Amino acid sequence: MSQARAKQPVPPPPRVARDFYADLMRATQSSRFGFLAERERWLRGVNVEGREEQLFEFEMLLRGVERYFNLHNGVLDAQARPLVTRDFRSELGDVRDAIHRAIRIARRLLDPDSDSKLVFRKYVETQLADDRVRRAFLEEELDQDTPQESLFVLRESFESLRNLIDHLLKLPTCGLGLFSDVGNLALREIVLNRYFRPFRPLEFHIEYDRIHSVRVLDLLVQQPEDTRRLFTTAFLALFRLLHYLSYVGRDGEDPPPPRARVVLALVRSESVSLVGYLRQEFATGVGPKRLKAVGLRSARDIMKETERISRELLVSLDNEPEAPMQASAAFTTLLQGQVVALAEALEPGSASGEGAFARLAAPEEMALRLRKDLWVFGQLCRATEHALTGESLPTAEAALAALKSYFGYFQEVSYQLLRYSDYEPFDRFTALLMELPWPPEGPSIRQRLIEDLRRFSQTLESTFASVSRRVLLRGRTFDRLEAEALRDRFLAPPPH
Repeated sequence: MSQARAKQPVPPPPRVARDFYADLMRATQSSRFGFLAERERWLRGVNVEGREEQLFEFEMLLRGVERYFNLHNGVLDAQARPLVTRDFRSELGDVRDAIHRAIRIARRLLDPDSDSKLVFRKYVETQLADDRVRRAFLEEELDQDTPQESLFVLRESFESLRNLIDHLLKLPTCGLGLFSDVGNLALREIVLNRYFRPFRPLEFHIEYDRIHSVRVLDLLVQQPEDTRRLFTTAFLALFRLLHYLSYVGRDGEDPPPPRARVVLALVRSESVSLVGYLRQEFATGVGPKRLKAVGLRSARDIMKETERISRELLVSLDNEPEAPMQASAAFTTLLQGQVVALAEALEPGSASGEGAFARLAAPEEMALRLRKDLWVFGQLCRATEHALTGESLPTAEAALAALKSYFGYFQEVSYQLLRYSDYEPFDRFTALLMELPWPPEGPSIRQRLIEDLRRFSQTLESTFASVSRRVLLRGRTFDRLEAEALRDRFLAPPPH
């Protein structure tokens, strides 16, 4: 390497947006991050269609059951009858339905081979006469060394609890004490589970938590780091709550199944948690007074409307068949309005007028943005691969610099629009690109990079084709001129 060349400054690697979201989510997960990372690896190997959505529903139900036994979160009219004289049969039926649904999902998520082995081990345990050996089997099962074992233990416990509730529902009356005792049994099984313990309020998971808006993601990119973190947490919480509400009447049942009341109690509970976050961390942490006022106003509006919905609709869930859907619609309007209000706070005029939320969270816009950015990514990978096969090191370095620059742009928004199942090849390529020596000299390093670029280009083309086939984009032609203009913004100019 020439002396002049050695004096050139080494460019710093671009900031990677994936790091921002991953760091934020790790910060919400406290000491459980190791277990959750192992669970994420397990989920990647689960060969079940819609595995991420099934896991979300499963953990939503666990969280809902956990919250439902807290009478402050329940849907009871305390003014109608003292709690000690109330019959809780209806509430036990709600819990029974939620547990039954969770058992069905757990069966789907457990691959047949693991399930058969665990069932057989449980059978052997029941046949043992030697209590010492039987105790060893039991301790091994309760250790929950793998996500499969953890899920199996929870499913077995829920099946026993469902059977118990079925018998309790035959009693003439189910009082408060009995309801609380069943709650203690359910809570113990849920909270002590190692890998599927429900997320805490404002704890997020990369498997299924998303900000479903290109415009909001674009706005967040422009914010200082502290402001971005506070707003991102608020947006993630709002979209999480809207995700919950999509399960009220999701299967088109009329009226919705009893577990809808469990979901609505969870929405109420997590809305109150969000209010606390907006009043405390958000309002005290965000800089400008204008944004502080927005946070406090959003907290006030959520609290006020949540109390109204609880008072006017949630207490009628048992008597009014339409009440669950009415409550869901009211919560949805409230939360969508807060998404719009926060977006407006970041950029006045960006989300105003009728139908503002529908424009902010348009699925078609997300698919169009992802399709365009995937095509450009593929073009830049091919250009970099071609540059590395040549003899000019400056040309190769310029192409790699352009690719890294685009990579930062892609991860700020479009990476968040990918499906979870697409993350793995993107994450592998991220690690490779970020770990490369700079400049990438030496034939072996260059050859390895060429091969990786070729493989990743094929992944990009496959993902692009998959996105293009989505129903949302049917009839929407690919705007090649717009995509080429974006590509040319990053394309490395030829060295002089």
